[in-house]
Amino acid sequence: MNRHLNPEEITAVAAGLEIDDAAQRHLDSCVACRAEVERLDGVIDARRAEIVAEEPDWAASKTAVMDRLPESAAPDATRKPRWVRPALAAAAAVVVAVGLGVLRPENPVDPTTGGDPAVEEILAEMDELLSDDGIPGFEIIDPESGDLEAYFDNGAS
Repeated sequence: MNRHLNPEEITAVAAGLEIDDAAQRHLDSCVACRAEVERLDGVIDARRAEIVAEEPDWAASKTAVMDRLPESAAPDATRKPRWVRPALAAAAAVVVAVGLGVLRPENPVDPTTGGDPAVEEILAEMDELLSDDGIPGFEIIDPESGDLEAYFDNGAS
């Protein structure tokens, strides 16, 4: 083989991949191509060493952070689970609701009339309103008129 290995072939050899037989025979006999493969291997090994050196030491980082925390921020073994407070709030709400239900009279009745005054007043007003046989709000419509469509088509309301 009269030519040297191209960069793809040198990279393949450095990566541990197989190359064709002619390229392998040339690599075995050519000092320049072997030197190029060794140089590329050196670059790869140096980069691998840098990557390992750049990896953070997580255990040391955790220890450093934990050492900077104040004592009060350390996890407490007596700390209650997160569900305790909402459960206590719900229990308090139930106690208040039951307490109000027990203290509130079931049927507030006016002893003089024997019934609820508000209900009696409302019923009296409704009886009075319905006794005039009219529909509230439609007093201006002449009940004698049979042409109600004309009234609504005029745009009057």
